[in-house]
Amino acid sequence: MRATDVPGLERGIAILRLFRRDRTSLTPPEVAAELGIPRSTVHRLLRSLEALGLLKEDAGGFSLGPGVLALGFEYLASLDLAETAAPVLARLRDKIGCSTHLVVLDRANIVFIARYPARAAVSSSFGVGFTAPARKTLVGRLLLADPDPALARGYGISDSLSAGSLFPRGMVAISAPIRGADGRIAAGINATTVAGAFSDAEIRGALKDKVLAAAGEISALLGAPAARRRLRT
Repeated sequence: MRATDVPGLERGIAILRLFRRDRTSLTPPEVAAELGIPRSTVHRLLRSLEALGLLKEDAGGFSLGPGVLALGFEYLASLDLAETAAPVLARLRDKIGCSTHLVVLDRANIVFIARYPARAAVSSSFGVGFTAPARKTLVGRLLLADPDPALARGYGISDSLSAGSLFPRGMVAISAPIRGADGRIAAGINATTVAGAFSDAEIRGALKDKVLAAAGEISALLGAPAARRRLRT
């Protein structure tokens, strides 16, 4: 779908782009003249953007609202998270010979924002940008803090035979959450391999422990209180 297929969205974004460091406030007539659209349409768009928190009305007209700042911080946070996690996930991949991934929650979906493929003939097919319904993946349910008893220990192990699994046939995944400075779950990591590459004891033992250790290390780097204490001891 092109932007021009949604004219209201296109015009709303065009309004937001009118604001600059040297032009922090605009009146409806100024917006109408700048974009060449009717004033009645401008008023409707401005009120919609205001309702979303993207604009706020002031004495001189309208200025950017806190919602725009929040979007910017979320974007910067995702970049910071990926950069922080990168060396840890690369080392984890090298230690266990499995593809590793960084996953975040986007409303009801998960999004893979980093991938470190195993240096083997077979690696995961989940590229950066891969999206899936959170409730249909174990890592997604971890991010949602699902009370499922299978996740009670703070990690999850799933395979392509699990009910509703989205993994390709023969794929096994070990998932663990990452916590931020506020102690809340901020993202998740997983390591994927093919069934039969490791014994069940190895998957539920050494591999799981290394995935949990990597999640704890990333959490500590992000300032998670409990993870930071464990890093010092």
